[in-house]
Amino acid sequence: MIHSTTVQDAQREWQGVPEVVASGSAWDIGFAHGSQIPNRIRTAISNYEELFQETADCDWAESKNRASTYLPSLEQNHPDLVEEMRGIAEGSGVDFQDVLALNLRSEISLTNYSDGCTSIVSQNPTTSEVFLAQNWDWVGEAGRSTAFFNIRKTGKPRIRMLGEAGILAKFGMNEAGLGICMNAIRCGTVNKNALPVHLAVRRVLECRSFDEAFAVLEKNLVASCCNFMIADRDGNFATIECTPKGLAPIRPQPGSSTTFHTNHLWSPNVPDGIRDHPSKNSFSRLERIRELSNGQEADMAKIRAWLADEQGTPVSICRSTPPLAKGMERMETLATVIMDLQKLKFEASFGKPSLSPPVRTILLD
Repeated sequence: MIHSTTVQDAQREWQGVPEVVASGSAWDIGFAHGSQIPNRIRTAISNYEELFQETADCDWAESKNRASTYLPSLEQNHPDLVEEMRGIAEGSGVDFQDVLALNLRSEISLTNYSDGCTSIVSQNPTTSEVFLAQNWDWVGEAGRSTAFFNIRKTGKPRIRMLGEAGILAKFGMNEAGLGICMNAIRCGTVNKNALPVHLAVRRVLECRSFDEAFAVLEKNLVASCCNFMIADRDGNFATIECTPKGLAPIRPQPGSSTTFHTNHLWSPNVPDGIRDHPSKNSFSRLERIRELSNGQEADMAKIRAWLADEQGTPVSICRSTPPLAKGMERMETLATVIMDLQKLKFEASFGKPSLSPPVRTILLD
């Protein structure tokens, strides 16, 4: 139950989206997160209360119960992440289980439905620059609970990211030049002893290289199916289909320096017993991003143009809400992130990139 205390969000913002600035211990970071954007966290809870009902026929009380079944493993294996979530709850004046349910949002809802994100990673063969990028496609109301994050956890690299209020991680990069994007996969298989998707993203962002991040995922596994696109500034990268039974990395084809992903499993090495249930447009978007990037030397402007592509609209790479759509089919492109990992440069914009929205540039050096 959300407490009724009246609070104000911090005023530091860009295009109406606030930025959380936090440092110190896990608790310190969580408390700063919660106390700086409490209203956005309440909005996120309200949004997901409705979405969980739509996607999983699960009311908020049941959602919290489902999330709590993952807690024993998290407390044993990742107590710092639990402590950070407790700090968020304390800082924002909501119950811990509310925050836990937000962070288990993939395990609660996306084992039933997938969203529509398209991601790409490419190394320019001439300049050796490594670019990592994504459109975030989700329901429109989620735009009211987004936030930027600037996090300095004791003993870990500084992280800059765009995410959702109350949730520990999403799209971003760190000062070591490691970045991550993610795509949802519709699959009912779960492992309650593995890392929930958004907490796994945070663990990756605390790593300093692709190899370290891959080892962390291989050791802990991911609680539900998803795709992580991970790259570092030294040119080590892959799009990794993560399942509760193991990892299936996809690297560029011979002669290419680019790989990509949408919302279906296409690695030939997916573990046995894993079956996804994708929408048809996931296949058409994958082929379109493959076509657009084929033979191209990537840069940020080119990638932005590819992510603005509307062939096949409304379910194109740059997505619009289809007429009369209901439930999860209402999704649209909410944001675009593009990272240059060598230059430690992170660009973010809100809304469809085809409309040329303002772009925020963040530098980590």
